[in-house]
Amino acid sequence: MKKSKREKIPREKPEVTGGAAGVERGFRHLLPVVFLVCTTFLAYAAALKGTWAFDDTAIGQYASIKNALTLHLGYRKIAYLSFLVNRLIDPVSPVNYRLTNIFIHICNVLLVYALVLKTLKLPAWKEKYGEYAFSSALLSATIFALHPININAVSYIVQRMASLSTMFVLLSLLSYIIARTSTGGYRAFILYGTSLLFVICGIFSKENAVMAVPLIGLYDAVFFFGLQKKKYFVNMGVGLVLGLLALAASSLFLHFDKALLDIGAILLHPHRQIPDLGWTATDVYWTPVEHVLTEFRVIGRYLFLLFFPLPRFLVFDWWNFPISTGIFSPITTLISLLVIISLISFAVIKLRKLPFLSFGILWYFIALSLESFVALGSDLYFEHRNYLPAAGLVFGITAQAVVFLKASAAHRKTVWAVACAVALLLGGLTFQRNLVWKDSITLWKDTVGKTTGNLRAEIALGNSYLKISDLTASKTCYQDAMKISAEEKRPHFFEDAAYSLGMVSLFMGDLAQAKKVISVMDANIEGSVRTSIVKGYYRSLDGDLDGAISQYKSILPSVYGLDQVIIYTLLGEAYSQKGSAEAALASYGKAIDLDPSFSAAYYGMGTVYLGRKDLKKAGYYIEKTLSLDPRNVLALADMADILLIKKAPAEKAEEYALLAVSDSPVFPTPYLTMGSVLIVMGKEDAAEDYFRKAAEHGAKDYLIPFSKARAYLLKGEKEKVKIFLREVISMKDTPEELKRSVSGTLEEM
Repeated sequence: MKKSKREKIPREKPEVTGGAAGVERGFRHLLPVVFLVCTTFLAYAAALKGTWAFDDTAIGQYASIKNALTLHLGYRKIAYLSFLVNRLIDPVSPVNYRLTNIFIHICNVLLVYALVLKTLKLPAWKEKYGEYAFSSALLSATIFALHPININAVSYIVQRMASLSTMFVLLSLLSYIIARTSTGGYRAFILYGTSLLFVICGIFSKENAVMAVPLIGLYDAVFFFGLQKKKYFVNMGVGLVLGLLALAASSLFLHFDKALLDIGAILLHPHRQIPDLGWTATDVYWTPVEHVLTEFRVIGRYLFLLFFPLPRFLVFDWWNFPISTGIFSPITTLISLLVIISLISFAVIKLRKLPFLSFGILWYFIALSLESFVALGSDLYFEHRNYLPAAGLVFGITAQAVVFLKASAAHRKTVWAVACAVALLLGGLTFQRNLVWKDSITLWKDTVGKTTGNLRAEIALGNSYLKISDLTASKTCYQDAMKISAEEKRPHFFEDAAYSLGMVSLFMGDLAQAKKVISVMDANIEGSVRTSIVKGYYRSLDGDLDGAISQYKSILPSVYGLDQVIIYTLLGEAYSQKGSAEAALASYGKAIDLDPSFSAAYYGMGTVYLGRKDLKKAGYYIEKTLSLDPRNVLALADMADILLIKKAPAEKAEEYALLAVSDSPVFPTPYLTMGSVLIVMGKEDAAEDYFRKAAEHGAKDYLIPFSKARAYLLKGEKEKVKIFLREVISMKDTPEELKRSVSGTLEEM
């Protein structure tokens, strides 16, 4: 029988094999990778040049390779060594630190993308779910990349520890998956070893990476159970052995056994206040039972933020998260507990029907459990703790939604449209929230406003005002913190607040107030090093420079970290006032070696060189000060003075002088400098207003005619110089040494 028409047989597209297949697959993922990298970077760009938080203090302890390797042997060494690399690049600017954080976050985003692809294309899952792999991977990675809950793990520099440990956990899991699906015994052996190594690296970045062991076990149980049943338990045993090896190797340095004994001792007294064990939170005031009960509410809030991540709900630091004193007090404790139990029960019951969603839920609670429920006495609330848990939860929810909606690879355009919409929404929220990092005052005002009575935030806000020389606002913050900490019996914060109040009182020249604070500290804080620091500074300002130097030297052997940096800086100031320039420079240099981001030490160096009339070095160190602390009014005034002496255009000096007086500082120096600049510019009437302000802010009587004489000397009007120098000699408060110097100058003129 003849066919009237030739049948058309559909041709299959020839399969690309070998190296060409790899190239084609690579290009297929190029666009998603570029999309994820660009959107992530743009969302975090707002925080790049943002302020330091607690970072400078924590990172400052590891300024040298010696410290990085020896301090707290084994304690988060990989994270600290990464900070050291940043220091070598630029120890001053937070930009290169944050670029590294963003790079690590992008790596994690791409690892989530790879994990989802790999999971949905596992041999036993590919036929049923393989067509949803791309959609699930792109959307999961986009949500994880841009979700605002991750901001504190990326923009808060020190919490690189959280993102770095997550990176190693994900690398370990991927290595394990490839090993489990590998056909070659030798290759599998190497991959299992690599997985073990990544777990150890994660633990040395942050201890919560120990959760890689149960998380890999969870993944194995969900996605490999039933595959090659005869070999399943053998392979599971291999994973368990690897996990135990990782824990054993890490414990040699981190001493997990001691931590477990500490936790066991805490649990023996469930209703007793948790003691300070070094790794516990600052001023722990709750019991183990209260910790566990409170964490139910904390996790409830985390879950709320995962679905409603609006910037107004996000909090940088919540030291005083309200404690749950009972299952019904407040009632949200019980509600949160029931929600958590319901979610876990749902995940277990639906494990076979909804594998991805169940996996995500169980991953979230397992990953969060160590820091929330095991590390009793640690801070109750930190949003960066969601970073590792969110990676699995986002994967689970997204993949299950994609499968339910049947958003296969055939709907590529729709998937891309959804990804772009998600990127605009979450990326916009993340960008907006990152604006809070623009300066310290914005960051801590936001925190104080959302967590009333937060002593840690209140003191940090005071420190932020201190940096811009707003001593009045700073003093108010410290007084409030001191009052609250005394009422609530928080000894650590009381010491911090009293110390800061004493120092700011001395900065303002209020020795009487400082003396009262010292008396309060002596009465309430036994053997406090910080009391000794305030006493030393008090002696220095009271004219007892030898006594101050002796006091500082006696304290040095017993301090470390920021306190050590401060003492070396104050010691440099005392030597400078005494006229020992070389000793002053040596002390300031030691402070800078310990913490290259401590602006006060650079400023001290600048003033010493200015006193030596070495304008080149003085200018260098004053510029360094301003790069770290752009609103340092004394450095701004000195820079204006240097420009005048160097005969630079007076308009340039005026720019710095205007910035120096713009915040109405309590110091007289900026007003004296502004007056001098205006005289050089020929604006004598305007200059008088600033000299009057200088007098109002405590300038010695002789300093006003002396400043005028210097300004007219720079302007070249010698007759006026003589007039004002004679006025300097006639002033009662003019030091005798200066009188002799001025008299000699007049004779020469």
